[in-house]
Amino acid sequence: MGKSILPAILLLIIVTQLCFAQDRVSKIDRIVTAGIDSGDLNGVILVAEKSEIIYTRANGLANIEWNIPNTINTRFRIYSMSKQFTALLVMQLVQAGKIDLQKTICDYLPWYRSDVGSKVTVHHLLTHTHGIMEGYDRLPLFLIPDPTRQLIEKYFSNSLDFEPGTDFSYSGLLGYIVLGAILEAVTGQPYRMLLQNNILDPLGMNQSTYLDYHRLIPQRASDYFVTERGVEHRIQAYPLNADGASCLVSTVKDLLIWDQALYGEKLLSTKYRDLLFTPHVTKFKPYYYGYGWYVADIEMNGKIKRIHYHTGGGTSIIFRSVSDQRTVIMLNNFRSNNLYQIGLEILQQLESE
Repeated sequence: MGKSILPAILLLIIVTQLCFAQDRVSKIDRIVTAGIDSGDLNGVILVAEKSEIIYTRANGLANIEWNIPNTINTRFRIYSMSKQFTALLVMQLVQAGKIDLQKTICDYLPWYRSDVGSKVTVHHLLTHTHGIMEGYDRLPLFLIPDPTRQLIEKYFSNSLDFEPGTDFSYSGLLGYIVLGAILEAVTGQPYRMLLQNNILDPLGMNQSTYLDYHRLIPQRASDYFVTERGVEHRIQAYPLNADGASCLVSTVKDLLIWDQALYGEKLLSTKYRDLLFTPHVTKFKPYYYGYGWYVADIEMNGKIKRIHYHTGGGTSIIFRSVSDQRTVIMLNNFRSNNLYQIGLEILQQLESE
């Protein structure tokens, strides 16, 4: 009799697990469907737990003119999510003893204006506490082909808005573009090659690349804006060189590879990797800023969970709930102000199970 009961128990366990898995997928899908219906999701979403993908969905068009739909392999420009890659490249050189976080811009770029560059450290650039005015109004409409030094001197050598280290002001381009120039100066290599050789190739992120508008990138989604005139192409200033701020094109699957690599030591030792996620800026507690990452302590189902996240251009976001290794990645080619809330709702749903 015991032998006949055992298979039934095993079958019951399997069926229960399948029902549980289907139920959590259904709950995630309801959240995603609401985001699609509201116009906030036009792209691809991936949800994973401990490296296992538990949900993916693609919707909307990668190219409106040709009516080409998004797929799980569509490549999107991830805008400021690129900053986390630059931060890791910097920390690799810190680990190698080639960059000192407390040295200044002028220590690495002696041609940078000394009244500002002698005060701003690498740490200030990484944490958006450098205080240098951004000056978007001085940027051209689209491509900036200038070589690195001319690029920095012409557009990103501005006056201070506040004394370095005394405040936090998120820097969309300037801080991390200067970091890109520092990386080039220290290594003697173009930023795009450092990105390829030090991160993308070692991790096998074969669907990711440095964005070059002169080059055709297969399966890349076009970027769009919704304006009062209707849907238009998104056109903005873009440096072709040393862009450590917004340069990466990637997919949800490649970004999951990246996410998982940050739990190990393949790219960086634990000591230096942890500095990426240390709350260096604590002004807006429980929301902090590390190096290229936002860090937050969020209450979920009565528990405080440490979350790493970053947005990009209003079109992309990655969440990492580190204690349970849950990941939510959303890549769009339309802007939305609600990606953070949608991602957080998915994490809250997983936590409540």
